[in-house]
Amino acid sequence: MAKPTNNIGAFKGTIDGITYYTLNGKWVCRKATPPNKERINNDPRYKAVRKNNQEFGGASSYAKAIRMGLLPYVHEFKDHSFNSRLTSRCLQLVKAGRGVKGERSINACNAPEKLVGLELNENNTLSDRLRFQPKLNTNARSVLVDFSGLKKEHIVAPEHATHFELLMIRYNLMPFTYDRKQQQYTSELDPEALEVLRMPTLPIAIDNIPQPIEYNLTFYSMYQYSWAYLEAPNPMFSMKTVAKKTAHTVWLGIRFGQENNGVLEAFPAHNAMQCLAIY
Repeated sequence: MAKPTNNIGAFKGTIDGITYYTLNGKWVCRKATPPNKERINNDPRYKAVRKNNQEFGGASSYAKAIRMGLLPYVHEFKDHSFNSRLTSRCLQLVKAGRGVKGERSINACNAPEKLVGLELNENNTLSDRLRFQPKLNTNARSVLVDFSGLKKEHIVAPEHATHFELLMIRYNLMPFTYDRKQQQYTSELDPEALEVLRMPTLPIAIDNIPQPIEYNLTFYSMYQYSWAYLEAPNPMFSMKTVAKKTAHTVWLGIRFGQENNGVLEAFPAHNAMQCLAIY
């Protein structure tokens, strides 16, 4: 601990990591030393920090699972801040979960409003490019996304674009829970094993939008889940249990470009996508 030789310009506070204060009537200065990993993991005084770190790790894992579900398109749509914004939203999902702090479960169904409306690119939002709200009609097995009434004036296309493409993604997410033995958040199923439904349209001429445009997004592939769970020697859970645990996330994107032999040659910019709904 250092001691100033005089009181000229004496003050209390921290400059360049050195804190100045009075101790027993005398001015002293001390360099701040952050706690090391071992101290954080074992010192009772850092119990709250450990709980926060655990939940932040869970939010990061949940965000990673969502990004995996948006592959291979995520890199075409996202901006540089998307990963951190997504993790921040997932941390809000943690706070809405059940259980004790530090071990609260993560499920998008607990607070769907935390993810719905999330843009992959804040500088090029879906509403900037598509000024139209599709109708969503749901039942126990699927959601019908209806674009009836979509017209040219609803499309805000970049210069030189003649066509656009709508892209729907339905990605199922199992809850993440804290595993005390592994000391981390895990899911009952590996996110890579979960089915993703990706449905892009063919290139649509901006000047000649056909009607109707509808997507029927099934929540499950019954064949996959029957084979994987119901007919296994020791099934983990029934189809009904799967439905109760799963969050069905629905994403809508739009890309612009020019059509060439029935394929959209998409422009590298102006793509927009957001989380449309969660069931």
